[in-house]
Amino acid sequence: MTFIKKSLLANAVKPLQLLGLFSLIALPSQAIETNLSLHQGSESNTQGISFTISDSISKGSNFYWNVGYSYLDDVKIEWNQSDLFFKVDTVDAIISYRYKPRTYNQSMKGFTFEYQIGATIALTENKFIWPDLNEEKYFSESNDINPMLGFNVFYDMNKNTALNVGFRYHPSFSEFEDITTLYVGFTYKFGNQFGY
Repeated sequence: MTFIKKSLLANAVKPLQLLGLFSLIALPSQAIETNLSLHQGSESNTQGISFTISDSISKGSNFYWNVGYSYLDDVKIEWNQSDLFFKVDTVDAIISYRYKPRTYNQSMKGFTFEYQIGATIALTENKFIWPDLNEEKYFSESNDINPMLGFNVFYDMNKNTALNVGFRYHPSFSEFEDITTLYVGFTYKFGNQFGY
């Protein structure tokens, strides 16, 4: 398990550096948020990590833009009566809507619900080669664009930090069919507090 976590982090360093640079030159910011999440796929072997930078589209808006990097390891595909496993890494572009319940119930005041829709762009290709037949099959190629839906729940720990849990669903991911992951993460906000 420790090796898997080290491998996931090692593979994510370069894209995280690029996203960090992007955050410095990003659109005019209301209050930039950074999020780091660990993912568990619907298949037991599938694990991953994602890093996202977010901001509201305009001051006081409930709509947010999100740009991120995601890495999944051991994504399964069944092919020719065999189970094959590949690594998938993507750049994610997401538009989301956040809803914070207005309530007097103290236990609900810390929650914010987020509905996401977006697209992911594959950074690598995944192919299987049959040496005996001198054939190859591509299951995904770099620059493949795939749709993504998601749901996220934030719980404010204080004015700048929140825990979040959610899921992402790719109805089709190139030749992999659908991919679903559940995740838990940590969000840190630079700027105003989480109250929307």
